[in-house]
Amino acid sequence: MIEAIFEIVFGFVAELVVEIVGEVLIELGFHSVAERLSNKTRNRFFLGAAYGLFGAVLGFASLYVFPKIAFANPAIPVLYFIVSPVIAGLSLTLVSFAINRGIRPVSWFEFDKFAFGVLFAVAYSISRVIFG
Repeated sequence: MIEAIFEIVFGFVAELVVEIVGEVLIELGFHSVAERLSNKTRNRFFLGAAYGLFGAVLGFASLYVFPKIAFANPAIPVLYFIVSPVIAGLSLTLVSFAINRGIRPVSWFEFDKFAFGVLFAVAYSISRVIFG
């Protein structure tokens, strides 16, 4: 019984960690490249599409690490699908704040970063549901 509970909690936490690590890597690499390419004008649609695409790709790739996550209670995946994007959006906002803090004056919460994080996590989850 305890092993089953541990497996459910570990699966939930591991999935969340994979999302956050993926977002941090994308924020460090992709966003800096996108800013270099479009220094004067930042195309929000391009960035949003790229975050969605990378979220879907990472969700598909995560199926090789965690092929099937089984939850005992059917409400947990629904709760995960709701809570995960909010946590991912906040983590992307905080990572962006930490990166840009010494470069330019920014507030800790930027709505566009939050929206990109939510889009990333939703694409990640939808990719897992479709291909998993």
